[in-house]
Amino acid sequence: MKAGGSMRTNDRSSQGTNTPMMRIEIPQLDTLRVVAMLAIFLHHLWKTVIVTADGAAQKILDPVFSSASDGVILFNIISGFLLALPHLGPERRPFMGYAAFLRKRVLRVFPPYYLALLLFTAANILRFDYPLPAALEMLVQHLLFVNSLDYGNMFSNFSHFWYMGQLAQFYLLFPVILLLFNRMGPAKAALTITTLCWGTWMFLAWYIPSPVSSFPSLAEKLMHFNLPGRLPEFAIGMWLASLWKSAGTSRRDLFSGPFGVFACVMAVYLFVGVALIPMMSLAFLHLFHVALAFVFFLLLLTWGLAFRFGQFGFLKRLSEHSYSVYIVHVPVFSYVGVMPSTVTHTLGNFVFLTCTLLPLSYVAAVALDFLSGRIMRRITK
Repeated sequence: MKAGGSMRTNDRSSQGTNTPMMRIEIPQLDTLRVVAMLAIFLHHLWKTVIVTADGAAQKILDPVFSSASDGVILFNIISGFLLALPHLGPERRPFMGYAAFLRKRVLRVFPPYYLALLLFTAANILRFDYPLPAALEMLVQHLLFVNSLDYGNMFSNFSHFWYMGQLAQFYLLFPVILLLFNRMGPAKAALTITTLCWGTWMFLAWYIPSPVSSFPSLAEKLMHFNLPGRLPEFAIGMWLASLWKSAGTSRRDLFSGPFGVFACVMAVYLFVGVALIPMMSLAFLHLFHVALAFVFFLLLLTWGLAFRFGQFGFLKRLSEHSYSVYIVHVPVFSYVGVMPSTVTHTLGNFVFLTCTLLPLSYVAAVALDFLSGRIMRRITK
C-alpha cells in the first residue's frame, strides 16, 4: 500500500518566480491530529473523573487512558514532520530565513493562545477568586513561554500549556536543527540528537536518582516538559519528512535503511518494555511512550483507512480546530465545575461528561479561532 498524499496548487507564488508552489496534502495527518486531540482530551477527563481506578473495568481502562497523554508525542512528531517537509521532502525548498520563519510561526500560534490566556486569566479571577498578583504572574510566564520551567503551573487549569512553552523552544531551535540535518544528513542528525538528548536524560536519572514508584526529581521533570528531553520526538518527524515522496511514498521507502532499523528497535523496546514498566525511571518510561506513539504514528500514516478518514469534511474541520481544542478543554472543564473533588468517580459519569464536554470544547475552540482571526485581520490591515 502506498502512503497517500496529494498535490494542490497554492495561491502564493515562490520567491523570484511566477510558478505556483505546490502544497502536499496528507489526509492521514488530519486523522492523526484528530486522534491525538481526542486522546489528550480523554486523558485529562479520565484523570479528572477517575482519580484512582476502582473496580475491574476502571483498572482495565486506566492504562489505556493514562497512555492517551501520548497524543502530545504524536503532535510533536507531526510538527517536526510538517515543518521539515518543505525543506527535506521532495521540494527541497530553501529555508526562508530565521526572521520570516518566526514571523510565520508567531502569526499561526500566538493569536488564539494569547487571546485564550487573557480570557482565562480573567475567568480564573472571577470564577475562582484567584489572587490578582498570582494570576498576573502566571499570565506573564505563559505570555513569555517560560511556564514549562515552573512545575508549580502543573497544579492549575493552565497545566496543559506546558506544551506551548516546549513548542516555542522548538521553534527557536528549528533553523539550527534544520541546518544540522542538511549538513550531517537526516539519518545521522536524527540519531545524533536522540542519542545525545536521551543519553543526557538517562545520565540525569542515574546521577540524581528517584526511588521507584516515587515522584521523579525536579531535573527529570524539567527534561520531561522541555527540550532537550522532548527534542527527539520532533527530530523523528523531521527524519520521516526526508523520506516522504508525496503520493509515491511506499512502506518500502519508509522502512528501508537506517529508519527501518530504528523503527524495529523502537518496536522491540515497546514489546520488551511492557513487562518492565513498574521498574522504569521517568526517562526509560518516557522512551517507552515515545516508542508506543511512534509505532502508532507509522501504522496510521501507512494505513489506507486513515487516508480515507482524513478526506472526510467533518474530520478535516476537527483537525483544523484541534490546536484550539487543546487550548480550551482543561479550562472548560474547570469553569463548568468538572474537577476531581466535585464529580462522581464512575465510568457512567465519564461517558456522560465526554459526550457533553467534547462538543462544548469544540464550540469554544471554533469561537476562539473566529475571534482571534478577526482580531489578527484588523491588526494586519
